[in-house]
Amino acid sequence: MKKLMAFFISCTLAASLTACGGGNSNTEQTKTSSAAANTAASSDAASEASSEEAPSGDNYTLKFALQNGENHPLCQGIAKFGEVLEEKSDGRFKLELFYSGSLGDKATTVQGLQTGTIDAAMLMSGVIADYGCDGLGVFTLPYLFDSVEHARAFEKSPEGQALLDTVQSSGSSMVCVGAYQESARNYFFTEKRVEKPEDMKNMQIRCQEGSIYYDAVEAVGAFAQSVAFSELYSALQSGVVDGAEQPLSGFVNNAFQEVSKYYVMDQHEISPNLILFSEATWNQLNEQDQELIKECFEESIPFFEELSDAKDAEYLQTIKESGTEVIEVNVNEWQEACSSVYDKYGEEYAEIISQIKNTSY
Repeated sequence: MKKLMAFFISCTLAASLTACGGGNSNTEQTKTSSAAANTAASSDAASEASSEEAPSGDNYTLKFALQNGENHPLCQGIAKFGEVLEEKSDGRFKLELFYSGSLGDKATTVQGLQTGTIDAAMLMSGVIADYGCDGLGVFTLPYLFDSVEHARAFEKSPEGQALLDTVQSSGSSMVCVGAYQESARNYFFTEKRVEKPEDMKNMQIRCQEGSIYYDAVEAVGAFAQSVAFSELYSALQSGVVDGAEQPLSGFVNNAFQEVSKYYVMDQHEISPNLILFSEATWNQLNEQDQELIKECFEESIPFFEELSDAKDAEYLQTIKESGTEVIEVNVNEWQEACSSVYDKYGEEYAEIISQIKNTSY
């Protein structure tokens, strides 16, 4: 009878340990019930010692969607984030990285995050603004920041963090744990040399989708065109569009210097790339693991920023060596040319704009 009772007690302990953790079908969870064989006293003591050394919980392999290729600085930053997270979680967390949109385009990625079929992703703030996170639309305003340093300082400030937190509070079914800020987006052109805003009059310019993007292009007298990014190279080559815009990394990594004669350093958009988790995945984690993820991401930011800045110098050199002319401009002239955009949207974002302008850096 005593042996039978011991058997039932052992089974009960094993079942209770197996029940911990969430049920996301896209998260690999490894559980152990070996502790059931220990005595209650020794098990409790071991658990207390373990929790002091490292966060306790299940094992997770998280599907992480990326739109850029493996060698892009943004993706190398995420790879570093994964290394730090795996090390500091004693191997309990692993990021499985899917590059170059292999899990789908931006809209498909958002849908995957919302339904929980994708655990995490990196997407630009302008994309997420369209999913109920209205405040993030401020980042798409032209010439909002003085520099990349200014943008990074705001994004790390309490006000910036509060804005990123609205991703979850807005009901988007996503959680933002932070952001990477790379260099500014700039215009580039295939044939016509552009130095002043008025030089863009009547030109056909491919830009990102969104009313603010369209209004900014039209404010300088050009026509905004919607062209799939996968088709942009051929559209530039064939003359369907006269120009487009990309940061240095996007320009070089997509070989646009092969079909463009001019790259204009107007710095019209400096907006963050957000690191997002599916709320379905996030809610399976205990608070200790959630904090661990945030801390490990924060640790990866200096690595990314140093890498991004160093790569930008290389990209500029590559552009110049290709024969494409890099044109420095008076950014104030371009900012003034887009004043109508602020007349239209400035009131909506007035509080955030004020916070940005008052950010020290």
